[in-house]
Amino acid sequence: MRMPRFRDSERLRLTTSSTRTVRLAGAPEGPPLLPWPVAAVGGGALAALAGVVLVAGVVLVAWLSAIAIALPTVLGFAAQVWLLAHGGVLVIGDVGVSLVPLGLTVAFVLLCMPVGRFAYRQGRLARTGEVGPRENLVLVAGSVAQVAIGYTLVAAALAWGFEGPALVWRPAWGAFAVSVLGGGIGAYRASGYRPWASWPAWLRGGLRGAAAGGLGLVVVSSLALAVAVVAGEAGISTLEQAVGFDAGGVFVWALVTLAYLPTALGWALSWLLGAGFTVGTGSLVSLSGTQLGMLPSIPLFGALPTAGVADAWMLAWLSAGVAAGAVAGVVAARGARRGGQGTLGSAAAAGLLVGIGFLGWAAASRGALGSLRLVDLGPRLWESLLIGVPLLLLSAVLAGLVAWLVRRRLPAS
Repeated sequence: MRMPRFRDSERLRLTTSSTRTVRLAGAPEGPPLLPWPVAAVGGGALAALAGVVLVAGVVLVAWLSAIAIALPTVLGFAAQVWLLAHGGVLVIGDVGVSLVPLGLTVAFVLLCMPVGRFAYRQGRLARTGEVGPRENLVLVAGSVAQVAIGYTLVAAALAWGFEGPALVWRPAWGAFAVSVLGGGIGAYRASGYRPWASWPAWLRGGLRGAAAGGLGLVVVSSLALAVAVVAGEAGISTLEQAVGFDAGGVFVWALVTLAYLPTALGWALSWLLGAGFTVGTGSLVSLSGTQLGMLPSIPLFGALPTAGVADAWMLAWLSAGVAAGAVAGVVAARGARRGGQGTLGSAAAAGLLVGIGFLGWAAASRGALGSLRLVDLGPRLWESLLIGVPLLLLSAVLAGLVAWLVRRRLPAS
């Protein structure tokens, strides 16, 4: 008897779709490229030196217009500018500048992020097998600490050489904060560690609201600064013509302006929230009025309002600061349906965190551009604490409760 033949040969065919090896989650990829301490401490030191080289490149462009200055002097000036971005003092002749270019500081934070990520990966590759949450946290903390050691040692050495032993602590603490922030973000993202999953819902909502509120502060301060620049365009142009930049000077001045942009935004934000700011001893710029004295020929100062009592409609700008706090409260109230107490806790946490962020921003935006009248420039801190922080907190709480009440009534309508 003849047996039937199977014509569908695909049923019996064995194929290999890929030669790729699938790695189990948590298993190391291979041996580390460098020992963990070398990668972390050395990476932190290299990140600091890379920042110095970056600043030196910009300074050398300006040096082409004044090539008679000795090159070692120019390089020393670049090192002092790097220290200034970390809270140091830039000495120009007999004048000390301590107003921090926060844009440059942010750039150095970004420079430390890949270093923190690399340091964590080298530490992780040195450990075989799975890593639990506690060991993962130790790896993150150890990576950040070692990156901060390397970065801070370079800052302390430069400050010791250019500013003297008495002023080492200022840029050293600033460098420590920059490296911890940048290295921490990099190591944290590389680790995949997500501790907030076990946090209370109201606290997670508060963190989301704080992030949204912080973004709102950036938006409203940028809007206020843009309006001021447009309104003062004539004064800015006059001051730029008086300085008389050449082609290289225009390029360098544009970079300096970008470096001080976050600092200027901090001033604008303090003005929006009613605290105001000073541009020297005996001066004040606020929503209620402006009082100015002698100012240096800095083009951005052309955007300052004219002296005198402000119009009543200027107080309407206060609503922009309130709107940033309200955004924080509304975002904090979103998510899972919680009771009134949970919503209140989330909104209050968001408003408080945004207020603390604003206060830190205002403190970092203060400094001096010289001596005598040009000291104590920037946002007024006590007024920021007593006016700005409560305003953000109250607006976040009220907006969060309103959002919760509206959401409660929506299903019934």
